[in-house]
Amino acid sequence: MQQFVGSFRCGGAKSSRSAESPIYRRWPRGFRPCSQHSERKRTILLMVSLVALLGAACAAPMQRATTSPPVVGNEHDFSPPVNNLGRPRVGVAFGGGSARGIAHVGVIRWLEEHRIPIDVAAGTSMGGLVGGAFATGMDASELEMFIGSIDWDRLFGASSFEYKNIRRKTDARAYPSRLEFGLKGGIVPPTALNSGESVERLLGRITAAYFDIEDFDQLPTPFRTVAMDLLSAQVVVMRSGSLADAMRATMSLPLIFPPVDVNGRMLVDGGTMNNVPADVVKAMGADHVVAVNVGELSDRKGVNVTMFGVAGETIDAMMRASTKRALESADVVVNVPLEKYGALDWRRTADLIDEGYRAAEAMRDQLLPLAVSEAQFDEWRRGRQARRRTELPVPAFVELDGFSASDRQRLEVVLAPYAGKPLDIDAIERDLAIVAGLDRYQTVTWRLMRDAGRRIGLRVHGRVKPYAPPFLMLGLNLENTTSSDFRISVTGRYLAFDVVGSGSELRVDGTIGSDPSVAVELYRPIGSTPLFVSPYAGVGKTTFNFIEDGAVIAQYGQTIDRVGVNGGVNIGAQSDLRVGVYFGRKSASTQIGNPGLPELRGSEGGAEVLWRLDTQDSPVIPSGGVLSQLRLSHVFNAPDVIVGDQASPNTATLTQLSGTVNEFWSVGPPNRLFVYGGLGTSFNSAPLPPDQFTLGAPFRLGAYDFGELRGDHYYIATGGYMRRIGRLPDFVGGPVFAGGWLENGDAFDEWRHARWRTNGGVGLVMDTIIGPVVVAGSWGFDGRWRTYLALGRMFR
Repeated sequence: MQQFVGSFRCGGAKSSRSAESPIYRRWPRGFRPCSQHSERKRTILLMVSLVALLGAACAAPMQRATTSPPVVGNEHDFSPPVNNLGRPRVGVAFGGGSARGIAHVGVIRWLEEHRIPIDVAAGTSMGGLVGGAFATGMDASELEMFIGSIDWDRLFGASSFEYKNIRRKTDARAYPSRLEFGLKGGIVPPTALNSGESVERLLGRITAAYFDIEDFDQLPTPFRTVAMDLLSAQVVVMRSGSLADAMRATMSLPLIFPPVDVNGRMLVDGGTMNNVPADVVKAMGADHVVAVNVGELSDRKGVNVTMFGVAGETIDAMMRASTKRALESADVVVNVPLEKYGALDWRRTADLIDEGYRAAEAMRDQLLPLAVSEAQFDEWRRGRQARRRTELPVPAFVELDGFSASDRQRLEVVLAPYAGKPLDIDAIERDLAIVAGLDRYQTVTWRLMRDAGRRIGLRVHGRVKPYAPPFLMLGLNLENTTSSDFRISVTGRYLAFDVVGSGSELRVDGTIGSDPSVAVELYRPIGSTPLFVSPYAGVGKTTFNFIEDGAVIAQYGQTIDRVGVNGGVNIGAQSDLRVGVYFGRKSASTQIGNPGLPELRGSEGGAEVLWRLDTQDSPVIPSGGVLSQLRLSHVFNAPDVIVGDQASPNTATLTQLSGTVNEFWSVGPPNRLFVYGGLGTSFNSAPLPPDQFTLGAPFRLGAYDFGELRGDHYYIATGGYMRRIGRLPDFVGGPVFAGGWLENGDAFDEWRHARWRTNGGVGLVMDTIIGPVVVAGSWGFDGRWRTYLALGRMFR
């Protein structure tokens, strides 16, 4: 997330004086009102109910509050401040509505243009984000710039990938599904579809300067957010503590973002019980309350009488009833007509802001009586600016909380230089990637704080995932090898941490279907150094197809049992270097047809060096970065060649060097340029076909069948263009890209026989919740062509 540039500086804050957050108890006992968040949000709530029923059957761990419960209060228990304005106090309630809440910015712009001050405010859900940003001192133009600068793809997409280290990125590419399961007490689904880390960092930036306020009345505009406590089933009106936490809590839509633990309460989106908090604004002492509703409150003309339809209509009726009840406290209600906008239309910022402005203009006769004189409005503006904080203090120390011993040790070294220096937020968040990328923590965030001696410090907090580790990663790989033959496999990985010491990682892999295999690897860091050791073992079977005229004419099967050990060094978070040796047995024989290959059986031994680098921010179509690896291998003990019943020793050795690289560049938000290249050589060795380099796949001379081109050496050079043409619904998918590319390369046995083969390709790439889907076609200038359907990794 880019640091917002304006008349203020963004950052993260958490007050060390966490005052009690009063509970608002207006609703009668036994009544559980819900609020209107649009049909899409109603559907999400229905999904939550179904997921809850399913989850009850699983041995899921219970996430308990981590601190003692605070004193329970009520917004009405606090006397509103005395009105010394010399005029009526005006308050605004910003309602929830997911993306539709962006329309609030247009309403604020209209109020400012017509000299209507906002003296107090409260917000729910998206209204909490807009209202909270306004309360920090932003005016309408700054809000518009702020909302327009948000990268919604990063905020709601697979946001954690860019923060992963090289091992976690390799895991994510091998298992690209966004569904991450934990194994704490059984197979447990994740708390939500999105960890909320990017949202928390965004909120931390815009609230950083107010880290030590004791009450939200000390903000440039007094403010409240509304959330619901899952433990007490009560509405919580948040008026003190961390402003970032208060804004994050009111945005915790179930299923989408995890609940927030604040002072012993498990808080979720307040829109489920009080979506337009006009009553809260009234209790803050507003003489005139303006409520901005971005939901739909009109009566329905019919009912969907299906099983799920009736359940959805029931939730919808409850939501509309509670919203109407809250609006009884409003003097003016601005209903923004947003029927043509969906709850996930985050990227239609300008249109939504204009809709809010027009809705306020439609209510001008009711709103203009609230206008003040030019002198009074200027005085109101000066008062807000006088209370606004635009500078961040220099932290005197760094405090760590919630981290394992090894992670704490690493962070202490990395973050020590930030004590006594002006905050560089971008640098801090880059350094936090060291542990954020481990996937051990749900979020890793920073806040400013004061200690008992009133010194200002930088507090970094790691929130451990409640459902993992250990993790269970599942994957489905599908690709067509010819027009009628498919390779399908289901894969799984067990990943556990700290098995043989802090920082260690245990991986157990299994694959069924095409090329079945079982493998285990143990990663163990050496003390606090970047060095590590990684023994492994596995057995796998691979089938090589020999294709002619689009049909499989022969198959050659190979089974390898192997044990080995790697030693290496982590070169920062996004790169490593491994050196290792392995020993095992290999057997290979013809399964179908006659590929003309010998039968192999016997022991095998070798050594290899592997360097990896991954700086990309997505495993599918990144906005930028490099993915590269370089491998040098040497087989010093090859299996015997079986001729008849006789085994002939194989004294040949095999040395190979190969490398691949791909890089992406963004040219404006929707456009991507990319290059992909590869080079491999067997030097003077003569490998058997299973050990040769192969081409014939999307981006690798795709007009040829898989493995149709084989050789002792190869090269590939591909360049192309992708354009984002749409996207799947947020949280269940990502962008959809269409593009074209040009492929050049060849596989050959002797360098003097290398040719310049050129293929063209076009295709569609969809980032789905179960991994990237590629639908592509390639053609050669010699008349050959192929179509591809694949689910799994993009570049191989």
